Amino acid sequence: MVAATERRRHVRIKPTPDLPVYVALASNSLLREALDVIDLSISGLALSSPALADTKPGQRLRLLITLGTSAEHAVEVVTRWTTPDGIGIELVDPPPQMVQELGRYIAELLERGASA
Repeated sequence: MVAATERRRHVRIKPTPDLPVYVALASNSLLREALDVIDLSISGLALSSPALADTKPGQRLRLLITLGTSAEHAVEVVTRWTTPDGIGIELVDPPPQMVQELGRYIAELLERGASA
């Protein structure tokens, strides 16, 4: 029997209540809709929210992401996959500072024993 190969290039990890991730759709509205983060990696996130129900693969979105206690980052993403329960997004040219913060955030979650 041939072993299945892992498609993902980066570890995915679930945020914890003590070190949360906040994600919202960027809009002109003062009321932002928070999106539930299923898991994240250095290159993308899996999200769930009724606000994303009509999102299609290839669609670009602008999100506001806050990792733990770091600053909020506005970032463009592209939808890679959709299911009835959520969507998978890839970060599009994220700022270098955000990539560094994301790496530190994931490393800290791993040190704390978060599930991958």
